[in-house]
Amino acid sequence: MSDDALISWLNGGAPVALPAEELLAKRRREFVFRFIDAITPMEDLGETCEQHEEAVARNVYAVHLELNKLGEEEYSAVWLRLDAPSRRAIKAYVAIGSKL
Repeated sequence: MSDDALISWLNGGAPVALPAEELLAKRRREFVFRFIDAITPMEDLGETCEQHEEAVARNVYAVHLELNKLGEEEYSAVWLRLDAPSRRAIKAYVAIGSKL
C-alpha cells in the first residue's frame, strides 16, 4: 500500500482490527486499572469510615465477580500484573465484599 493510500485509509476512519493478543492484553490492563480504581477511589464513598470501606469492598467485589466469570487463567493473568500491596488489599476487600 502506498503512503498516500495508507493516509487516505487512515483518514477515512476505518476501524483497526487488533490482533487477539493485543485485545487480551488490553482487557487485562483494564481489569488491573479497575481494581486499582476500586481500592483507591478519588472521593469519599460514605459519611463514615465504615461506610466508605463497605463501598470500596462492594466495588472491589464487583470487579472480582466480573473477572472471575472469565475463568481462572484470565484471573491469574490479571493477578500477576498487580503489585503485592494491591493484591493484599483486593483479598481483604473481596473477603469483606463477599459477606455484604
